[in-house]
Amino acid sequence: ITCPPPKVASLQTEAARRGQKRIIMGVHDIIPPSLLAKENKQPFLLVKLRVKQKDVDFCLEKVVLRLGTEGAFKGYAHEWESEDIDCHLMGEGHIVHTPGEKKILILSRQGDSHKVTFKVLMETLPDYHLQWMDG
Repeated sequence: ITCPPPKVASLQTEAARRGQKRIIMGVHDIIPPSLLAKENKQPFLLVKLRVKQKDVDFCLEKVVLRLGTEGAFKGYAHEWESEDIDCHLMGEGHIVHTPGEKKILILSRQGDSHKVTFKVLMETLPDYHLQWMDG
């Protein structure tokens, strides 16, 4: 038996606490492996999720990165909303991953969303060198 990373485990525990019966695709992983699977330029979406908690008046808030463009967001949004999860597209851009050098280049428009993308990647992949460029 393999154990999920701590961040994933904590969300699974939270989902179980809420009484959720099935796993919500895309909520448990901050960065899915498919986003970093290739070395070429990949489009990404920066999304804020709000998961309603059972029997309380607050939400679990999480920022995630997903592979895709704004068009793909509609599919993600439909799935999340069917699970009673509020989602908001915060930004988009491209990522260039160089696994051999443990380097990620973030290509996005300047603004708050590129700072959040940088922070999410930095927290999730602390041993990587991150660089941002306007793109």
